[in-house]
Amino acid sequence: MFRVKHVNFEEIFNVYTSSDTLDPNEWADTSRLKEQGWENRYAYEAEVICDVIRDNPTPIKSILEVGSGPGILSQKIQSKLNGDVVYHLIDKPYAEKYFKDNNFRGTFFIKDISLDLDKTCLLQSYDLIICNDTLEHLLAPTNVIKRFYELTTENSRVFISVPNWRMAHQFVYRGLWDYDNFLYLMYSHKFDVIEVYPSILQTQPYPKLSSESEMPDELTQSWNWYFNLKKRK
Repeated sequence: MFRVKHVNFEEIFNVYTSSDTLDPNEWADTSRLKEQGWENRYAYEAEVICDVIRDNPTPIKSILEVGSGPGILSQKIQSKLNGDVVYHLIDKPYAEKYFKDNNFRGTFFIKDISLDLDKTCLLQSYDLIICNDTLEHLLAPTNVIKRFYELTTENSRVFISVPNWRMAHQFVYRGLWDYDNFLYLMYSHKFDVIEVYPSILQTQPYPKLSSESEMPDELTQSWNWYFNLKKRK
């Protein structure tokens, strides 16, 4: 028999800090948006996503960004596109306030996605769904991924970024987001990976885990992994 040593999980793995997605007051402080690092990251992500849009076999006319923050990325993407797209964003009240105060383009919906994604007021389907560094913060990410499936067609694309554990990010379910585990998670929800893009940022050079056997060596120190996915029937 083994006795389990109880630990203070709330102290060690606190998912309710002021910076976490579960905090309703997230984005009350938007000072980090002024940092050059964030500007560089958003510019890079916008370019990658626009490449996905340009390379898609069918035109992308509608975009849903889940966990969008105040909408900086959305503006960079829209500024690069030829022609108008329907652009919907989902996040918290303070993110919407920043979005509206800056007269950003698009339509913003306030929704709590920690347990599910309420599809009220959304389109029946989108040509592209973007979800950057969000799923790993949710209490029920599989419910949200199921909604992605319902909100897309076989011609749609889903663009998801997952932080590399080496950058000491905060995860609700530690290990679920290791490279191989994420691939299987998406596969089990009927999504296949088309392409994977590296980040412009680098992490510490820790060795690969057994749950990273499918990860290309050049992605080991990538700060994030950006996945371009498509659904299958």
